[in-house]
Amino acid sequence: MSHQLSRRLRSLGLLLSVLASLALLPSVAPTATAATVPVPATPTGLPSGLEGLSPYVPQTGCDVVNRAGTVKLAKLVQATYHNTYGLATSCTAATAPNSEHFDGRAIDSFFSVRNATQHAQANALISWLLATDKAGNRYANARRLGVMYLIWDNKIWSSYRSSEGWRPYSTCATTPSTAYDTACHRNHIHFSLSWEGAQGRTSFWTKAVAPVDWGPCRPADLNWSPGVAAYNPRRCASYPAVKAPTGASTLLKELVPRSGMVLRAGMTGPAVTTLQKAVGVSPTTGYFGTITTAHLKTWQSRHGLPASGVAYASTWRALLTSNGMHR
Repeated sequence: MSHQLSRRLRSLGLLLSVLASLALLPSVAPTATAATVPVPATPTGLPSGLEGLSPYVPQTGCDVVNRAGTVKLAKLVQATYHNTYGLATSCTAATAPNSEHFDGRAIDSFFSVRNATQHAQANALISWLLATDKAGNRYANARRLGVMYLIWDNKIWSSYRSSEGWRPYSTCATTPSTAYDTACHRNHIHFSLSWEGAQGRTSFWTKAVAPVDWGPCRPADLNWSPGVAAYNPRRCASYPAVKAPTGASTLLKELVPRSGMVLRAGMTGPAVTTLQKAVGVSPTTGYFGTITTAHLKTWQSRHGLPASGVAYASTWRALLTSNGMHR
């Protein structure tokens, strides 16, 4: 046997040995690729035109309603990926507007970056939303659905700053532990929608291009808008937050930050507790039930207001005035 042939046989033996050892390793499922992950179905018959990139329309009201377009988008994602989602959340603990969950314009769609399949699904969904369509329209599905911004995996993309692409979200890049997965949106995608998107008026659902809806406007003398979702074609004026005056009572200091919230039977939380204090419910429970309704109606009648049993803007103005807020 020649030296060259002997060397080839030794090489072949080494290769066979490696293959045999690999056969003993546990099998690993192939990683999902963009081509193998499904995306939501895009409707047929869409108009050639489509909505522009949504301007930023902040949440101003405490109006916990699961709106039609928000629910439709959440269910579309769920039907595609069989995941779960969260929609409107209580706002009565807040002292300032800061979340579209408070007015029914936000979705938390649950995917985890720590699960390879869910991570791939989330990325495929976002790619589908932000892709350019066949007509050359950038971010086509996001525009047709009224997506105002997305937060996912330490980053945020917003329609009103689309030229900047994905930006770092908060300090999430420096907080990689699982303890920050919710705050940094590593276990869910957050969607905030325009009003036309949340109401289900956009072309993805109606086949007609929707105009911009600026939503309910906050009055200058209250900190929250009424939350009414009637179509508004004009941008709202912006006012500084209302502050309690120097020397204000403890009750007035509690009333002012929540002034304007529409509070009604069935609601719970700190804002209800504050209202109960103001209208004489004792003990305060934080639950807006029949006792609170009765006390509020009596208080409203005593102050020349319609006895609706609901804290509308007129009731808040009277509450502030009667507790020392001068205009």
